[in-house]
Amino acid sequence: MPTCIICGTDVDVESPQETDFQETEFAPATMEYEGETYYFCSSEHETEFENDPEQYAE
Repeated sequence: MPTCIICGTDVDVESPQETDFQETEFAPATMEYEGETYYFCSSEHETEFENDPEQYAE
């Protein structure tokens, strides 16, 4: 299962109820960056990555 690159939370994009994400709304997201796919537990974390991808990209 992929994990959110920002917080390390498990992200199951197939079955959101199977995640570690504890907020009331679950909005899984993915983004391609330099040929890699990154997963996020929320759109807020996707935006955080988008604003500074080099901080989080491996």
